[in-house]
Amino acid sequence: MELSQFIFPVEERPVGVEAGVSQGPLTELPAGAYKAIVRADTNEVISIVRRTYKVISNQVLIEAFMAELATLETPYRVDESHSFVSNARMRLQVTFPEIRLQDGNSAIALSLFLHNSYDLSEGIRIFFGAIRHICTNGMVFGKVLEQFYGRHTSGFRLGEVAGRIGQATLALPGIQQRIGFLEKAPVDKGIQERVEKTMGKRLTKRVMPEIHPNQWSLYNALTHIISHDMPQDKRAHYQQLTSQVFEL
Repeated sequence: MELSQFIFPVEERPVGVEAGVSQGPLTELPAGAYKAIVRADTNEVISIVRRTYKVISNQVLIEAFMAELATLETPYRVDESHSFVSNARMRLQVTFPEIRLQDGNSAIALSLFLHNSYDLSEGIRIFFGAIRHICTNGMVFGKVLEQFYGRHTSGFRLGEVAGRIGQATLALPGIQQRIGFLEKAPVDKGIQERVEKTMGKRLTKRVMPEIHPNQWSLYNALTHIISHDMPQDKRAHYQQLTSQVFEL
């Protein structure tokens, strides 16, 4: 996957506010507590943030991330299936094809999802998840595997990615056990109510008319819709909600 689209120049620029005496000419006053984050190559304003906000560019983040991945012995690939970038936000998926789970139908390869934003919508995040081979369903393991979260305002050190992947590998039997439980658990009223409460009525209506022999089938029906029908910038949110519902 071509990473150049993720790496564009951003600048911090001062901002001002327009003010004037009654019916007099407008003058610009500096807004000292704030600054603008601007995409330098197109001159587009991305966001207005407090001066304490520390910008960490996609370029710096991705270069540090890829340098750590290069130290790993296990193969990996940058995966475009659930990666996206806009001026304000990015999500980069890296998949490890040899670190796998299995259900009755498909191999499920471990993935990392790296997030960043320039508009305060989120800090730097790394989520562990997976990609299902036969249908490229994306999933996030927010319950079983610990998340990493870094706030822009407190600085940033990526660090220990290799160690975290090692820990995730050790946790795979627990995830596999949870998948096995979901493959046997019936789709009862309780799980239906949890799906509707957490995922919303509209999404629930799309999956409930189908006959699901177990909760894993329902889980995959939800992740299929999220992975194939939803805009890229909405997928992470709904993948995290699905993780909560099914405790993965």
